[in-house]
Amino acid sequence: MKSYFIEMLTDQPRRTAVLRNTVKNKRTVATLFWAREYGVLKWLGSNPRLTVNEFEQWLVQMRQAGLIKINDQTAWLTPSGIAEKEKFLKTHYQPWFGNWSWLARPDQLAPRVLLATQAVSQYAHRQKHYVPLNLAPAELYFVRQWFYGNRNRIVDEWASELQQAAAALAKMDERLAKLLVFSLPGYQTTGWTIDQAARALKISVDEVMIMERDVWLGIGYLAASQPAGLLRSLLYDHLHDTPLNHSATITLRMFEQGLSLERISQRRRLKLGTIREHILEAAIFMPEALPLDRLLTPAQIDRLAAQYHGKPATWEFLPPILEPQSPADKLQNEQSFFEYRLFQIIKGGEHNG
Repeated sequence: MKSYFIEMLTDQPRRTAVLRNTVKNKRTVATLFWAREYGVLKWLGSNPRLTVNEFEQWLVQMRQAGLIKINDQTAWLTPSGIAEKEKFLKTHYQPWFGNWSWLARPDQLAPRVLLATQAVSQYAHRQKHYVPLNLAPAELYFVRQWFYGNRNRIVDEWASELQQAAAALAKMDERLAKLLVFSLPGYQTTGWTIDQAARALKISVDEVMIMERDVWLGIGYLAASQPAGLLRSLLYDHLHDTPLNHSATITLRMFEQGLSLERISQRRRLKLGTIREHILEAAIFMPEALPLDRLLTPAQIDRLAAQYHGKPATWEFLPPILEPQSPADKLQNEQSFFEYRLFQIIKGGEHNG
């Protein structure tokens, strides 16, 4: 899917490490902040297996083609690159469900749905002897338990839910529904490969990969939206309630209960810096869930507003102690940086919103 990386670039310099870490789902606060500033969060986790060398090779190829310029670990589009991006946007599939990338990992949802469909299809045709898809033992066990727990109603209801899912995807793009239906294995069928899908849909392999991601994010969204049903019971443990990771979610809940960051650090036996990272991640994804008055006093906000002006993306941290000597000095700078980054995230959200 590297051809889609051009969509993350503009005529303004962008940090290449941020773009790479975004598609790889390396969720540091710095990556998430800059990804939000760049408007590329929809690509979060879109290519988790991407290597540094692969990304660097793509940058080199783009530069050699005259489409980008690179300087000081940043890249931006040349006039030719801008024209190429505009052409690409018009001629290639654009994802519908990218903003739901936090909901689930497509590579966890797809195997379960595919194996479940294979099992139900073989059962409907009274076939007991077949080779199941090659999944991890724990996944095979989970699907087996799901199957036997619903066996009395599974054939008709599973077919109905898949039809509903295909119909919902077709409302976005009919090709998504086709890709889902023809990728499903079953009785005397193995489902499309990526190359077969590309030929059948008359699109590139990269487009198929992006469509597949959209299909499974869409399936995840449908499962999460249902109060019950076979699809939800099959996938529920792979669906996330919030964009935060599990540990950050625990921290946020404890903070909402009135505990200070220091107290949370003590109770969870995690470094204070880690707890702060959790809060900053929440500020990026869920600012409405944070009682900000407990994090920044009016006096602190006034001080920060006096120090930092203009677009938040252009700010540079000004440590109160330029040459920290003691542990207390370092702690003060760490606290000041947390306040700075939180203020920057808040103001950046207002600017982008």
